[in-house]
Amino acid sequence: MPPEGPLSNASDDKVTLPPQRAPKAVRSLRKSEQGIVEPAAPRSSGGVLPSHRRSEEELMELRRRQAAPPDQSIAFVRNLAAPWLVVVLGYLLPLSGALIGWLSVWTPTVHEPDFPAMWMADLSRKPWLGTAGQAALISLCVIGLLLATWISWKKPRSRHHAGFITIISVFTVVFAIISKLSPDHGP
Repeated sequence: MPPEGPLSNASDDKVTLPPQRAPKAVRSLRKSEQGIVEPAAPRSSGGVLPSHRRSEEELMELRRRQAAPPDQSIAFVRNLAAPWLVVVLGYLLPLSGALIGWLSVWTPTVHEPDFPAMWMADLSRKPWLGTAGQAALISLCVIGLLLATWISWKKPRSRHHAGFITIISVFTVVFAIISKLSPDHGP
């Protein structure tokens, strides 16, 4: 006995299929489109190929996205550069060290009435002034070199600043050592 119900397929019922359309000819200059186009069967969403033909604009947009490196966003590029406050601090460290070193050498040579400020007169009488000025100069330049090393290691778009800071720091220390060891200045 055949099963009864809505899904039963009795022999006396005729199943009618929807009429199929005849394939139409396509006039195109592309080789892939010169044949007869068959109507596309509906696809499941898990297919690799798209269910519709993309327009030229969509294809160009997809090619543009694939050609660009994925990490070239504005935030990524900004992250490659050092903040300007860090760069300014890097320049100021060796320059302020040079100023302190110059003041420690210059103030003992100035006579009492020629001081622009009285604190310079009091400071120039201290015996440790020359050594403290050189120590401050060298320590500030070393801190500047450490900051330049960090900038060149972590922030590749600011490596030119790291190079300039390094040059300023090294020249400052070299000229301070030459000034300290020169025969006319004395140890």
